[in-house]
Amino acid sequence: MARAEKRGIPTFSVTRSGFATVVRNQFLGEGFAPDAALYEFPLDMFVPGSDLTPLEKNIDKLIDGLTGWQPRVTGRAAEAPPRVNIEGKDYDDAVTKMNLAFLRNKWGDGLPIVPATEERVNWLLTGTDLSRDTVVGVIPPIARVATVESLAVSLAMTGGRPEYMPVLIAAIQAFVDPKQRASKWQATTANVCPAVIVNGPIGKQIRLNSRHGCLGPDPAHHAGGCIGRAIRLIQQDIGGAVPGSGTMSVYGGPARYTNVVFAEDEDGLPA
Repeated sequence: MARAEKRGIPTFSVTRSGFATVVRNQFLGEGFAPDAALYEFPLDMFVPGSDLTPLEKNIDKLIDGLTGWQPRVTGRAAEAPPRVNIEGKDYDDAVTKMNLAFLRNKWGDGLPIVPATEERVNWLLTGTDLSRDTVVGVIPPIARVATVESLAVSLAMTGGRPEYMPVLIAAIQAFVDPKQRASKWQATTANVCPAVIVNGPIGKQIRLNSRHGCLGPDPAHHAGGCIGRAIRLIQQDIGGAVPGSGTMSVYGGPARYTNVVFAEDEDGLPA
């Protein structure tokens, strides 16, 4: 709908209860204000043979949305958010408060995270020659800008290492490729998740699993889980794919915690 509005085609979104945020996220992602022309109807109205009376009673809203409402252009969210400082009586207390703050604000994935301190982020940035403010891509559906630094922050929270940065950067570059149509499966009701299969010597260099248990969990091969979980945090915190408002996956799935990241078993390929 938002893309149609950009082309000058009037639209009105008819969505079921609970899905309004998904529509608004798409408008934000296209540079519009989130006050889209839409109306939420009961879920019962979307099944075969349902009562369409609610639509008939609100036909004036539909007509007004198509003829009177105009989208407001605001531009995409490019500014970095303010830094978050957490204080405690000691380190353990600060970490506990930090994790509670991440849960309360829906910044994390529900699992404990490692503090993304300035020192840890700077350490991770030594794993790439790119400057910290290099734009890696725009993450749907909200279309916030992901920089090398914001990727390092996400990787820091998963306990990653500097040598993982090139794979994380390449994965996000692939994620935002228009051919992937990531905005579709970011907001879907299905339980899809990204799968990253790494080819080349870097797989062995960072000890990505390529054999038994490659989908995880695998304590002997740390990289896959860290990189995959960082991708999930980027999808959520930068892209806005928060369960129940940005992503509407009915059941979700355990793979969504760390996605799927492993290396191709090049040594095992037929000659």
